[in-house]
Amino acid sequence: MTVSTLRIDIQEGRWTVDVFSQGADSGQYELIYPERESSIELNENTMYGFNYSIAAPKGTRYAIYMDDKRLIEGEVDDSQLAKGSSVI
Repeated sequence: MTVSTLRIDIQEGRWTVDVFSQGADSGQYELIYPERESSIELNENTMYGFNYSIAAPKGTRYAIYMDDKRLIEGEVDDSQLAKGSSVI
């Protein structure tokens, strides 16, 4: 098992980030506003994914990182919401 740092870079807004593995989910968010960084434990040889939801003013840039690796980046659109998922 390794310990990694999950973090979000964003100037303003509110967010949640949920990490899950192969259909298993703890039911807890790993990052939730106002926390910008969290340590999480990941098992080797296990596939992980994440879901994120951001509510922020139009044009707000954001990026989510695992340690130094950028997982996703984007900009909030006219809806003032950004949602998505990806594999870690």
